Amino acid sequence: MSWILTNSAQAFDLLNPQASKVITTDLAHALSNVCRFNGHCARHYSVAQHSILVADIIALQGGTAEEQLAGLLHDGTEAYISDLTRPLKLLLLEAARQRESVWLGLVEQYASDSGIRNVVSIRAAALRILNTAEAEGVSLLLDVYQQLEQRIWRVICERFDLDPTLPASVKRADMIALATERRDLLPAHPAEWECLQGHPPLERYISKLPMDVVRQQFHDRLLQLLATTHRSRLAA
Repeated sequence: MSWILTNSAQAFDLLNPQASKVITTDLAHALSNVCRFNGHCARHYSVAQHSILVADIIALQGGTAEEQLAGLLHDGTEAYISDLTRPLKLLLLEAARQRESVWLGLVEQYASDSGIRNVVSIRAAALRILNTAEAEGVSLLLDVYQQLEQRIWRVICERFDLDPTLPASVKRADMIALATERRDLLPAHPAEWECLQGHPPLERYISKLPMDVVRQQFHDRLLQLLATTHRSRLAA
């Protein structure tokens, strides 16, 4: 079984996702229920509210309706698969690198003990067997997750006629939103987040909103942006 049952009773296949199964109400419902930061925030703060904030920031910075739509949907895959926190992704990468190092050490030791001269060739062959991505040791779990995530993202883009490559404006707005969320929703901590360098938080503070209100706001914004972007394409 590789499918999940969505709120609108769609059987959404994670291995073979279909654009026709991407339903606007499913996105709004699921994303308004999924909490950011694995729930470690001062109150329930959903991916949907984060996405609305990203779209708002893009609009404040003069971004187009197309860019705002991309910002609103940039975390849409989380409606179907849970996100992996950034520290977990880094730990998986480090674990894979360490595993690769151990295996290569064993291969080289075997070659040395056996009197085999061409250690370099054996090492290169071992790298192929270990199935690393550009010899960086990406773990199998992370690789599978990223493949599923990209597959689902592509069908979301197909459904809403979006370019799968996110604009730079979305990435900037995402970091500004994160800086604002850290200030408003997470406990104070002296550690510096390198990814937030050059991205100050907004002057305004994040409002506390009920899930049903956020769900409706997300859905309304999605339909409004779809109408705007479709009209602009037809006029082009």
